Amino acid sequence: MRLTSAMPLLALATALAVSACTPQPRLARNETLVKVDHEPPQHPTEEEPAERVGWVWARGYWQWDGHDYTPVRGHWERERPGYHYVHPFWEQRNGRWVFHAGVWAKD
Repeated sequence: MRLTSAMPLLALATALAVSACTPQPRLARNETLVKVDHEPPQHPTEEEPAERVGWVWARGYWQWDGHDYTPVRGHWERERPGYHYVHPFWEQRNGRWVFHAGVWAKD
């Protein structure tokens, strides 16, 4: 086989090998991002909009900026068949407050 005719095959093999190494998104992982010593405020005050077909409203939450809590507004997420949305939340654990990001969990 000549080198020029083998190049497309070599390129395809390389692309497949590289894509296999690329991390895939984890939809159902609810990672702990931050641990804080004092309690976050109650949910941000924002009105939840009316339902939209094919979309889920991801509620706003309080984000820790390293010094204080700041509100993060809610946003729309496109529905994902076979999954449900778990809203971001803070949890008290071992005397500290732990943040869990919003994620899509498998039904």
